[in-house]
Amino acid sequence: MTATTPSSYDVLVLGGGTAGMTVAKLVARGGRSVALIEAERTGGDCLFTGCVPSKSLIATARLMHAIRGAAAHGIDIGALALDLRRTMARKDAIIERVGEADSAEQLEREGVEVIQGRARCVSPHGVVVDGRSIYGAQIVIATGSRPAIPPLPGLESTDYLTNVELMHLAELPARLGVIGAGATGLELGQAFARFGSAVTVIDHGERVLDEADAEVSNLLRHTLEAEGIRFDLSTAVERVERAGTTTRLTLRSPNGMLFPLEVDALLIATGRAPNTENLDLDAVDVATTKRGVRVDARLRTSVPHIWACGDVIGPPYFTHAAEDQARTVAHNILGDRGTWSDRVLPWVVFTDPEIAAVGLTEAAAREAYGDRVEVLRLPYERIDRAVTDGTADGRIKVILAPGWTRGLAGGEIVGAHVTGAHAGELIGQLGFAIRWHLPAGLLAKAVQAYPTYALGVRQAVGMHWYRAAAQGSGSPLARLLKRLGD
Repeated sequence: MTATTPSSYDVLVLGGGTAGMTVAKLVARGGRSVALIEAERTGGDCLFTGCVPSKSLIATARLMHAIRGAAAHGIDIGALALDLRRTMARKDAIIERVGEADSAEQLEREGVEVIQGRARCVSPHGVVVDGRSIYGAQIVIATGSRPAIPPLPGLESTDYLTNVELMHLAELPARLGVIGAGATGLELGQAFARFGSAVTVIDHGERVLDEADAEVSNLLRHTLEAEGIRFDLSTAVERVERAGTTTRLTLRSPNGMLFPLEVDALLIATGRAPNTENLDLDAVDVATTKRGVRVDARLRTSVPHIWACGDVIGPPYFTHAAEDQARTVAHNILGDRGTWSDRVLPWVVFTDPEIAAVGLTEAAAREAYGDRVEVLRLPYERIDRAVTDGTADGRIKVILAPGWTRGLAGGEIVGAHVTGAHAGELIGQLGFAIRWHLPAGLLAKAVQAYPTYALGVRQAVGMHWYRAAAQGSGSPLARLLKRLGD
């Protein structure tokens, strides 16, 4: 930043992750002067320690798993050996490539002034960065989140890992303990199990991925157990201690019995915490909670000209949610009056099989609609492409309610849950139907290429009319729409 650069802007953006970069670029395109202040590197957790590197490791693990199963395709392969250093080098190269679009230089080219440093709020319109005062007519807080560390006795004296440190391992741990059976713990746990680590996942909850539909959660657990991952659920961690070169955990089982677990590395995957502690938000009367900065439906904070978006406002901690929230903030700064909702927010867990969902779980749908709910289930073994690919272990689950059509044309899709190969790609068309309240019949009538996984969505929704025919429905509409699933 040069001495002639103005210290006053239309918009100040605090944080250079997905949310901050998106807001900055959009308001700059709208003709506003904008400065983005970032303490480290633009790109955020997703680029450097989250989405991008983890999916790189998952891709390597999936390849190793596929090679081990090559005999089923008539291919004979010898013993496999993983060079973790080369795997990590590949991951770093991918980060560098993907990160080109997130660089400070690219942001500057798009009209965003990038200021390196840590911002501290000192007045309703002002922050200080390394002793320099900078002012903004409007301010956007997008400082993201970090791994949340549980208050476990003895944990601070051990060399535990989070997703941040895990991305820099040079040697494969023989035994990996994972505290947390959410998306991060399951994705990385499975990857390292496929690399060759003996993995144990510990969680105080009764099931893995507890935000998922219970049926989907149980199916995933059984699949991961079949790969050799051990689960200690409904289990409390009483103490963690260093024991020579290993880490020893004392666990309490559901029946109250204490038992030990010794591991060579321990991954903490127990959620996220907002990055608010160094901002001095109290000095400018921005309200916060334990979850993060408090916002209204427009993503405005308790101070009218200060906005917040992304992980810093709390869950859901998804990059696509942060990007969508940032668009709402940018459009509102530019004069819109939009609101943000997670009603139709798809999410994906990149285990193998993938888990993808959008809308209501079956339990939530039954609570909302009672016995008017219809649940359709299509096993992947009915999708020809899944059979040819050897990925027939999966399921598409679609939840229907009468909707505004009062049940005509299949009613309305209110929830969808896919477990299986390419689940993350399939959930999009189901989410589109939910977002715009489209009759299920429209989705069932869409032509899908054969043989594709996408055809499975049409097959799943089409089961509604097969079921109606089996129950003896003789209405002309039912007879007409039965053909949609054929």
